[in-house]
Amino acid sequence: MAGQPSTASVRLISGKALFAVLAWGASFVATRIALQSFSPFGLVAIRLIIGTAMLVAIIRIRRGPLLPIKRDAFRAVFLGLVTGGHLLIQAYGLQYTTAINTAWIIGFIPVTIAIGSQLLGQQLLSGRGWSGVTTGAMGVLLVTMQSPPSFADARFGDVLQLSSCVTWTVYTLAAVGPVTRNGALRITAVTMGIAAVVLAVGACHNGFVSSGITAGPVLAVAFLGIACSGLAYYCWVKAVDEHGPARVGVVLYIEPFVTLIVAAATLHEPVGANTLAGGVCVLVGVWLVSRGTHSRKTIRESRHAAGGDVPAD
Repeated sequence: MAGQPSTASVRLISGKALFAVLAWGASFVATRIALQSFSPFGLVAIRLIIGTAMLVAIIRIRRGPLLPIKRDAFRAVFLGLVTGGHLLIQAYGLQYTTAINTAWIIGFIPVTIAIGSQLLGQQLLSGRGWSGVTTGAMGVLLVTMQSPPSFADARFGDVLQLSSCVTWTVYTLAAVGPVTRNGALRITAVTMGIAAVVLAVGACHNGFVSSGITAGPVLAVAFLGIACSGLAYYCWVKAVDEHGPARVGVVLYIEPFVTLIVAAATLHEPVGANTLAGGVCVLVGVWLVSRGTHSRKTIRESRHAAGGDVPAD
């Protein structure tokens, strides 16, 4: 049917977002491992330097332009600062809470993206969508209501991770225009480079290393730089560019399961009943939001075809 994406196109878009989410799910575990040797500033700075170098190399191989067009220069700087702040907040948060808690909280991001789209007039949440927002919020409260054993300050870390939901929502929505005009690869490389410079300066002041360097943390940083900051960021922004922020954001529901498996297997993190119950609520909320979110364009077209108003779900 005209105007509908082909099955191959949808599969390709989903594959890009899926790879990013798988890498990011494992990234919470890798970050906790890396923090055994590196400071938060140093870890994120090195990670972004590696990722930027990868993306710049890809751009040069393709002989494409590196810098965004002039009208998007300010937006690129803004996105770079948001990127650096987002990753730094998560790194600090993982000093206090578990990777599993972090993943369930980050799983709430599709809800915050939908709310952001509503506030910007890009999407409309129906009654079903708002019930999803409420259910997801209850899930986050369940996850954070009890601190896991050996994590006395987990609630503080949980609050930091919740704030990173807001920063990623800002990045996702603010990147749509620049990515459309410049391409995902260029915007991702530039914003990551800006974040790397800012955080490297901070690391020079605060220190790159917190204790003795060992093989595990070094390998974790390499994974974070190559897979998570290089390939995953490009795939994510490209998927948003091709398919829109609300629909792509729903793929994030897979992320907590990846973290749960990897964290339990490698870090032996505890999994409480409240964490599992809260995680289920978050995922149900995300599903309800995905079913209750409609673009304004789709609603206008439906009303025009029906010759009148279309009631919300």
